Amino acid sequence: MALRRQRLAALGAVLLAFAGCGEPSIEARPAMWRVSDGDTTIYLLGSIHLLPPKIRWRTPLIEHVIATSGTLVLESSPEESVDFGAMARGVNLQPARDRVSPGKREILDAMIARSGIARETLDGYKDWALATTLATGDAVAAGATTRDGVEAKLWSTFRSDGKTRLAFYHAKDQLDQLDALPEADQRKILENTLSGKENYGETLKAWTSGDIAWLEKTAECTPLEGKLVGQPNDRWAQWINARMKKPGIVLVAVGLGHMAGPYALPKLLAARGLKVERIE
Repeated sequence: MALRRQRLAALGAVLLAFAGCGEPSIEARPAMWRVSDGDTTIYLLGSIHLLPPKIRWRTPLIEHVIATSGTLVLESSPEESVDFGAMARGVNLQPARDRVSPGKREILDAMIARSGIARETLDGYKDWALATTLATGDAVAAGATTRDGVEAKLWSTFRSDGKTRLAFYHAKDQLDQLDALPEADQRKILENTLSGKENYGETLKAWTSGDIAWLEKTAECTPLEGKLVGQPNDRWAQWINARMKKPGIVLVAVGLGHMAGPYALPKLLAARGLKVERIE
């Protein structure tokens, strides 16, 4: 899970417009790449986990990719359930307000209020869990859901078509990765969530327009980003490289944050000598 995807602070007006009941559908053109050789093609689609219901992202090219791909690979299965609350709760924690910089306490208060979750509950959350909860709070309040997200829609389509569906790892593995971070790293994620940088509205705007250049400008090359983005991307690049030895067409959809920056998945694949081209 990318550090950039923890920085979902206040929603921009663009998201509120997307979620409005009387607003028309919004056409999106998510970024997509093709990795190919003589008899194997693997498509890489930059996804977004929560979406308002009126985003139309299945372009003619994406529809073609879905129709011709025999296998779908996601970060984790949308059908898996995880007891987030049990993993989130810590022991002998300070109140959330005492764990953040004084200048960000008002932002914290506002985000807690928008989350709809009792402060007493969030005070008992570890830093990574508090950050994750607050990061998605505004999106959920504005009508964005995992049900309308790219992964859930793709999983449902491939299931209905009787096609193969795979996941790089279990949903709990992703949370375990965050839970295992040192306290200092967890605190950094929390502070970044309250920074207001790269908020959901801006991230959604970049995703709908396929604006990888914007993501490149905000990408970081830090040890923490290396853990949360670089390490998973390296494992996925190994899997894709091995899968290229078998004929067929595969669609890989992972979070947009994995597609930009120094650890970007397309860059790692190109560095392995594979033919990678941006097609959307």
